[in-house]
Amino acid sequence: MRATILGWSAFSGLILGLFAGLMLFALVVIGGELAPNVLARLNGRVRVVVSIFSFVVLPVAGAVLGWLEGRLKLQ
Repeated sequence: MRATILGWSAFSGLILGLFAGLMLFALVVIGGELAPNVLARLNGRVRVVVSIFSFVVLPVAGAVLGWLEGRLKLQ
């Protein structure tokens, strides 16, 4: 029972982190399309950094926070 609660809490945090990452990535892509002159030189580099942050860092952080929330539920 304990492992199930921790697992589902971590999974839900991962999904929420992925949603936040998708929104961040979409904002960068839309911003790059609306203002191409502003990000002309940094376009490729910014998208790589934002995609790594969006699809790796935010979901992992969400999973860790979800796991911590699951531990609080169990106390």
